Amino acid sequence: MEKYRYKLNNTTIIGNDSPTALNVLIGANNEKQYLYELRKLQILDNSQLPISIVTDLSLHKRPGKELWRNIINNTRFIAGSVPVYQAVDVDKTISSKNLLNIIYDQVNCGVKLITIHPTPNYQLLKMSKGRLVPITSRGGAAVAMDMLIKQSTKNIYEQNLDEIIEMAKTYDVILSIGSSFRSANLKDAFDQTYIMELEKQIKIADYCKSSGVNVIIETPGHAAPQDVFSICNRLNLCCPYPIMPLGPMPTDCAFEQDDVAGSIGAVLMGTRGCADILSVVTREEHTGGIPSIESTVSAIKKYVVAKHIIDIYKLNDIKEDNNIAENRSKNHSCILGIDEKCSRCGALCPLDLGTALKDSLNDY
Repeated sequence: MEKYRYKLNNTTIIGNDSPTALNVLIGANNEKQYLYELRKLQILDNSQLPISIVTDLSLHKRPGKELWRNIINNTRFIAGSVPVYQAVDVDKTISSKNLLNIIYDQVNCGVKLITIHPTPNYQLLKMSKGRLVPITSRGGAAVAMDMLIKQSTKNIYEQNLDEIIEMAKTYDVILSIGSSFRSANLKDAFDQTYIMELEKQIKIADYCKSSGVNVIIETPGHAAPQDVFSICNRLNLCCPYPIMPLGPMPTDCAFEQDDVAGSIGAVLMGTRGCADILSVVTREEHTGGIPSIESTVSAIKKYVVAKHIIDIYKLNDIKEDNNIAENRSKNHSCILGIDEKCSRCGALCPLDLGTALKDSLNDY
């Protein structure tokens, strides 16, 4: 199924026949973390890393000086956000007025990608009780808790979806339909809860698109390779929207190496045509705490490789690879840009021997 194609800004297009975009996640839960994330943001902005989007996941409230505002005003990045994180009151409820005011403030100031969680309902919650981990999305869990506390028939996003759509239309914002019930482990992957939620995500995306708003689908979470392929088969049949996988994590055993596992999962999705935006997972994903600057940069570099591999598949983009191959051939050396021999192969350097063999074959 051919996907929609959206222009995020003058340099970033996502969707059909477009390069894969990178989304970096930052966020703070207290003042100390906020100051650290500001420094991280500055370092990322000064780098040459091909980051398109930075999404603010902060719970910490700092009116007028939010991280998303810093992304807009002080960096080259497109700003993304998850508004519900800022909208939860101390009693775990969410008021429509507060949520809509937060969304309006963000889109009015220039946030261009908003993640919403409109899927939780009582049927999905009951189905998820049989899982090892019923729900692993912070935003989705907050929306579900608000619904349960108030005993509402619809979740807070469903109640206010038309108002959110109008704001997205007015300010040319893309809505990311969040996956509240993405699996937290391999055992729960691609179960009936996941499948039913995915169907609802696409139905909501259809409604948003028919109302004039561009949408993407956030999915999946943890899934073994065979389940990743099954998910991709389903997406390719029924989802015309760009996809932003959260990983996926193809193993639960990559403790302190989730950046490696996530980038591998991204390639599994991408080479099935189901990864248009990669959300960078760091090695701290399951260790607790805010990712360090060093680990964030390290994770991004792994995802840059994943992005390139996916773009080779999607776009047959091998110009950089060809340049590297030609450089190695010209210099008779695996060391890029340096006309010197490495110490690994010594006198049996195959690049040297290969050239000699090629010259010898000219006599035949």
